[in-house]
Amino acid sequence: MGDDDQVEDGARALAARMLERTEEFSDAVTARINALIPVYAERVPIADLYRSVSDHYRVIFDGLLDPDLDGNAPADVAGRSRAAEGVPMSAVFEAYQISLSYIWEHLAEAAERDEVAPRVALRAASALWRRLSGFTDVMSDSYRTELAARIRSEEQRRSALIQALLEGHLSELQVWEAADALRLPHQGPYVVIAARVAGAGEHGVSRGIEEGLQQQSITSAWRLLHDVEIGLASLPRPADQLDVLIEALATGSVGRVGVSPLYDDLTGTSQALRLARIALRGAAGPGKVVVFGRDSLSVAAASAPDVMARLSRAILAGLEGMSAEDRAILLDTFGAWLDHGGSADEAARRLYVHPNTVRYRLRRLEERTGRTLSDPRQVAELSLAFEVDRGRVALLAEDEGERERERGSGDGER
Repeated sequence: MGDDDQVEDGARALAARMLERTEEFSDAVTARINALIPVYAERVPIADLYRSVSDHYRVIFDGLLDPDLDGNAPADVAGRSRAAEGVPMSAVFEAYQISLSYIWEHLAEAAERDEVAPRVALRAASALWRRLSGFTDVMSDSYRTELAARIRSEEQRRSALIQALLEGHLSELQVWEAADALRLPHQGPYVVIAARVAGAGEHGVSRGIEEGLQQQSITSAWRLLHDVEIGLASLPRPADQLDVLIEALATGSVGRVGVSPLYDDLTGTSQALRLARIALRGAAGPGKVVVFGRDSLSVAAASAPDVMARLSRAILAGLEGMSAEDRAILLDTFGAWLDHGGSADEAARRLYVHPNTVRYRLRRLEERTGRTLSDPRQVAELSLAFEVDRGRVALLAEDEGERERERGSGDGER
């Protein structure tokens, strides 16, 4: 018999002896892992850990008896189970090291006592570390697969809960359960956010907005619909946090944004969504955030679109004979004048023109519409008509942008 055959026979004999100690090894290693890695003691049932240790141990030494043995099953189960239990992957690697180090200690002791020939111990050690490499590769792949599946499942669950809240389909008890799942407090104040999206499947706010708001102690949950992205936010200190939220939305949104008024009970979320959508229609352009109840003219302009459109056309009828460019100049000037408290000087600075140019344009607006800016009631009428018209222009621009994207997509497909 050659040396290689003797080594193989010795390795098989060693494997048989080691397999007889499976129970002893599993008890010792299970206790060591629980003692050295607290998260295992907290999250992994001891019977499951014992079974996993025992299965890995058997695979290692069965592999010495049968080199063609596929021993990946224990590592696959371990990866999926530990991910499901919330054990960090670093802790799982540490558990593997504890197990394999324990085996190595026994092999070294056996070699020192001449129970195992050095070449046999070396053969077993090579198989041991080769198997360890295979274990960790399979375990990490299975861990990541399970973790990704659970993240997708959790995201889907959160999305479904938000949808049910928005539609008002949850009982009071279910609302509390939904709040826990969404990590929202059971009591308000809350607001609902409706952010216009550029296209189906695209986000209306930046992907990091939830984390950014959390840093300001604003907890939020989000749901992407075909036309808007909906957010539900908790504002425990609304006096301080509402303006923080508005600023975050203004800088982190790709389109117009509407925000509901504050409300205290999550069962009122569906009504708050309706008000947020009304506020959204009142926002004039990208980056513009309208809060229902704060910007009353914008909200009023959006509340009854058909009626308001007819009213706006009647008030601004005198502008119909003008070119689109001249009409826009007069209305933009009026808007700047409104935004700056009726100051021609401030509006001029905003528009980069002379104050007399602003005054001239405003006189033309008065002449064309038959309304004077010295009469508060007539200013109110013009302001409402202006908000309605500005919203109409913004919607037309968005629709044209969507058509351009669709045409570009079609050209790319061809």
